Amino acid sequence: MHSPRSDEPIYWLLFGAGGMALAIVVPSILLVLLAAGFSSPTVDSGLLNFTQVKGLLGNWFMALCFFGTVFLTVWHACHRIYHTLHDLTVHVTKLHWFVFYGLAAALSFALLGLQFLIYCKLF
Repeated sequence: MHSPRSDEPIYWLLFGAGGMALAIVVPSILLVLLAAGFSSPTVDSGLLNFTQVKGLLGNWFMALCFFGTVFLTVWHACHRIYHTLHDLTVHVTKLHWFVFYGLAAALSFALLGLQFLIYCKLF
């Protein structure tokens, strides 16, 4: 007799990858952005201006890396909040599951849509 397969390992895999992104990738990106931000007093000049950021996100590879980082970070945060509610003895229901994972999906699709607009030069 086989027990039904669980989809929980996929969620924990994404949770672990999001934790790794939060621990390694996000601080590195913030450090680079902080250094670039100090290079100029305004956002119109220097290393970090609007046109260069749009050009950077218009590259398909950089857009994919940015999307992956944000997707995994949002997934990690929503998964952590969902399971923290359980640890705080809040009775979690299927509605909580849909709210938290739906929020992660909605934010990811919104970012994907914004990146598509930037890639097509509509934004």
